[in-house]
Amino acid sequence: MGAIHTISPSEYIDLSLWNEFQNNLSQLLGVSIAIYDSNGHVLAPPSKENCISELIKKQTTKGMELYRDSYKKAITKAIQRAEPHIYKCYTNQHIFVIPITLDSNVSVAVIGGHVYLSEDDFKEFLKKAPAFGLNESTIRELEKKLDIVQPQNFFTKPHIVQEMTAPFLRSLYLKGFYEKKYYQMQSVIEATTPSLLQDGQEAMYRYVFNAMAVLFDVDTACVMERYDKHTYRTVAAFGRNRNLISDWQASDSIDMIKRITELKKPESCGSVTDIQKIGLPNGIASTHIFPMIIGDNVFGLLCVFNTKIPTDSIRLLALLANQLSFVLEGIKADQDIKKKLKELDTLKEVYQTIAPVLDQDELHHVILNKATELVGAEQGSLMLLSDGNAHLTVKASKGIDKNILGNIKVKIGEGISGEVMEKGSPVIVRDVESESFARKNRPRYKTKSFISIPLKVGFRTIGVINISDKITGAVFSEEDLQMLLSFASYASIALERGTYYRMTEDLKKISVTDALTELFNRRYFHERLFEEIERSKRHNESFTMFMIDIDDFKSFNDKYGHLAGDEVLKRVAHAIRDGIRSIDVAARFGGEEFCIILPYTTKINSYVTAERIRRSVEDIRFIGSKIPPDQILSVSIGIAEFPSDAASIEDIIDKADKAMYLAKARGKNKIVGYEQ
Repeated sequence: MGAIHTISPSEYIDLSLWNEFQNNLSQLLGVSIAIYDSNGHVLAPPSKENCISELIKKQTTKGMELYRDSYKKAITKAIQRAEPHIYKCYTNQHIFVIPITLDSNVSVAVIGGHVYLSEDDFKEFLKKAPAFGLNESTIRELEKKLDIVQPQNFFTKPHIVQEMTAPFLRSLYLKGFYEKKYYQMQSVIEATTPSLLQDGQEAMYRYVFNAMAVLFDVDTACVMERYDKHTYRTVAAFGRNRNLISDWQASDSIDMIKRITELKKPESCGSVTDIQKIGLPNGIASTHIFPMIIGDNVFGLLCVFNTKIPTDSIRLLALLANQLSFVLEGIKADQDIKKKLKELDTLKEVYQTIAPVLDQDELHHVILNKATELVGAEQGSLMLLSDGNAHLTVKASKGIDKNILGNIKVKIGEGISGEVMEKGSPVIVRDVESESFARKNRPRYKTKSFISIPLKVGFRTIGVINISDKITGAVFSEEDLQMLLSFASYASIALERGTYYRMTEDLKKISVTDALTELFNRRYFHERLFEEIERSKRHNESFTMFMIDIDDFKSFNDKYGHLAGDEVLKRVAHAIRDGIRSIDVAARFGGEEFCIILPYTTKINSYVTAERIRRSVEDIRFIGSKIPPDQILSVSIGIAEFPSDAASIEDIIDKADKAMYLAKARGKNKIVGYEQ
């Protein structure tokens, strides 16, 4: 792989698949993300790019050059330090750079952020704005689009981006690299040995043996490959006495074999004594053995038996053994690469299945089902940390009723799962009754073999997957373990992303919701009111706004206490929620005041909704509370219409507010529409 450092990573990375992943991640985290090569050239353009950055890059050549220079310097620093780098660029925006090593010679960088952490940063930039050709109207437009990000929110994101992007980028790169290497190697080998690679190793041996029979009148021959550190054994045999040598093995401690492996030259022998020394059976009278060499290693032997070979033909057969070595190396590499590609394709399919799943329970079951499918197993369980990281609990199971396992808690360090969790290392057991665990196999398991692997995000272990009972009844292999470990990195990222997504959704809800009434809060109401005014202007449609105030709420609070006041606010909010349509937006404006936006509704038509809310509040009764059952609540409602009553956000709020106070002045528990 050392020769690929001059190649752009984009030649190996499937950018269409990456762009989909990048866009989803950028949308999820709410931050701009792009990838660049080590020289600062963009590989995948930014997703969700900050509008200020985008404008500056498009508006001026100078702005684009300054961004590019800052990226290049930051990428160099991040790659040299081998850790994320956060800096403030010439626009005073905070940018993070995450270096990702794809192999020993190729690195890329994920660049994101482009956010302001304070208004002071933005104001400092505005002083330099004219130098970039930004006029006053453009600056005002930028001020409207300014979004200040909380520092604690920003500084957690580089770590999350690193954990989610690094494994995925590396797998895309490796897949592309091996695909390219595979096709290059296939082309070279097929050019010199047509069809051998395509037909496989057995066909290649038949081809070689037939050529030897025709060219050298060979009686019997075999190919031996290294079986272990000191032994060669027959893998293919041909000719009249092939049955005699089909099971032959030879140790490199035998003098003749030892000389061949050390000197890397062919040897011949024709005496009965020498034949017996190398372990050949009766019926073999002579042998010529040719080393098959790759690099400095004798990985195999080409052997010819019971055949007289002239000296000049010895040289030709040595050359054939040499050529055979190259072809075998190609075939073995081809097989290894195909196997690797198959694994990567499988993992890619698994990722595409897991990636869209955000519901936690569904995600748990999808991950476990995919893990058992990968290794052809019937039973398994997914366990994650709970109880403040003190125990593992079962989140999904296969082949075992989850209700049976639902209350099981495993302490960290106890049992096989607890030990895997504590050490963060996988366990593969071929026979649970004979290995170090030494326990009787439980009746519910069909086989005695199982695998337990940790789910890790970086150096942190978050859970364990246990797999048992291969469908075939076979024991689990090292290949099964490696496949599951590769899968586990995807699964861990998906689980972490699912947790982060759930937290993000909760935080999003909290950020726009009033905690007491569970209606929208004032800030969100203003955002929606702005959107509704813009929509109304575009489509020439009217909408109505209510301002609602609970009558005599202060005296009620003084009389019955603040907890009773909170109960009144919640009950009134419930009445408002029940009285409006799904497209209407209700919010707590402040204190005992509420606001409602009614899209596509005129002032006259809105009276029906207002009256429904007024009566619902009037019908509220308190049972089993400090508040007497005969206590009557009422609200005063002011109505204003856009655009007939108002021309701006402030205007329509003011007009609805005035109408509400007029309702109070007319005796309360009234509905009053604003009149010019």
